[in-house]
This record gives sequence, structure tokens and C-alpha cells, in this order.
Amino acid sequence: MNSSTNDKYFVFSGQFNGQYINELYDGDYALMAETFTDVAGEYNPMLQNVFLSYRSGDIPALKSAVHKLKPLLGYVGLTSLQADCQKFEDNCQQDSFPSLHDDFAQLSTGLSTAKSWIDEEKGRLTAFVRTLK
Repeated sequence: MNSSTNDKYFVFSGQFNGQYINELYDGDYALMAETFTDVAGEYNPMLQNVFLSYRSGDIPALKSAVHKLKPLLGYVGLTSLQADCQKFEDNCQQDSFPSLHDDFAQLSTGLSTAKSWIDEEKGRLTAFVRTLK
């Protein structure tokens, strides 16, 4: 049995689906760190688009904005929040906006919190990658 030259493993924080991330990137920590950096850079503008669409009351635009943000969550292993986005998208099929207020309040809290989670995990992952060199 061959021993890997890289015996260090990164343990993702609880809100991240570490097994999913490791499978998605085949254990390539440098690629993971790069992806977290890219997602962190793209996340704020996309999140702001979600909030602007909500404030305008435009359900199709809101559904589209959430749909565009959803893959970023998958790229960083926030699969539970990604599933919440899908549920919200499905709920956007409703005809009346007031019924979406409670759903959006819950989703927006998760999406807002996710930004700090991504930033923190990016920092931890980047520091970990430096130890591998």
C-alpha cells in the first residue's frame, strides 16, 4: 500500500458539506482555495441583486437572482443552503408576493450569513494550503 505524500487533511466547518467538496474537487486543496476566493468575490454583487429584486417586488427577477446565486453555494459545499434556494425558487411560482415574505426572510438570513462563512472558510483553507508547500 502506497502512502500519500500529503497526509494532511482539511476539516471544513460544520455548515459546509466537506465530503461533497472533497469529492467535487478530488481532494485538490489548491483548487478548493481558488474556488472559495472566486466565490467570495462574486457573492456580494449577486446577493445584492437578490435583495434589489426582492425590494422591487418582481417575482420573476427574484427567482432568477436566487437561481444565479445558487451554484456558488454548491461550489463551496453549502449544499443545505443551496437546497433552500431551490425550495424558494419553487415557491416563486406562486401568484402573490406577500406569501413569499416569510420564505424570503428565512432565506435572506442564510444567504447573508453565508458570506461571512465563505470568507472565514476561504481564510482557513488558504492558510492550510500554505502549509502544504
